[in-house]
Amino acid sequence: MKALRLIVPALLCAAMASCTVKEDRGPCPCILDIYLDNSGDFSDRLTVSGWDSRSERLFLDRIAPEQFPDAYSKKVGKGFMHISAYCGNDGMSLKGDKLVIPEGKPCDPVWAYRGDTVNATGESAEDHIILHKQHALIHVKVGVAGIMGTDVVLRAKGTSNGFDISSLEPSHGDFHCFASLDSDMNYLVCVPRQYDDSLELEVFIDGVLSRTVKAGELIANSGYSWDREDLDDIYLSLNLFNPGQASLGISDWDTEAQTFKL
Repeated sequence: MKALRLIVPALLCAAMASCTVKEDRGPCPCILDIYLDNSGDFSDRLTVSGWDSRSERLFLDRIAPEQFPDAYSKKVGKGFMHISAYCGNDGMSLKGDKLVIPEGKPCDPVWAYRGDTVNATGESAEDHIILHKQHALIHVKVGVAGIMGTDVVLRAKGTSNGFDISSLEPSHGDFHCFASLDSDMNYLVCVPRQYDDSLELEVFIDGVLSRTVKAGELIANSGYSWDREDLDDIYLSLNLFNPGQASLGISDWDTEAQTFKL
């Protein structure tokens, strides 16, 4: 991915902080240079925030990376801090310090970053933003016994409804949405990073709730990890015959990890 460097003009500190070489430079701000190592390929705006050692928010800026081919910088008070960033949110909204999925909607295809501690006690500091995938797209194939034309609807339910923009830890809250259909008539549902195995798939056949699949437990038993920096997509096959089976793969339909009875 192309790199987008954000470099500070040499005179910026003097112009903005009004410090001279003869003055005590302790009160002068630190100029933070940010490098967007893989963010230039994201066309939507990037939200960048800074946090002090107590995780109190110092700033929250929305930038368009393509508008800063040469420079982007932030004047911050001296101290220790960390940088976070996210993009890809469309329907999700910021509530306090949490990016939250609206009720009844799927997770947006969000990417985010949480950096290590930055020593901003001097006159300049830098950090490199590398965005990581915070969503998992669950692909579901459904096989049903019976008559052609059977109407099957899937609804995902869980208890993670977004994430904290400082720590990227999953936020606790109700999540539910109906799955969509792709061109191959497979079901798709985008879910956020999970903190437990409570995720469920409700299967409605001809308008009636037929079965509730404990998808979170199936995913956990397959060896899938919600702790990875970049979440993998999930491929789930549900055969809703009696007693029913589920096959789950991580990278595609052909890499099934295990087969389970429902």
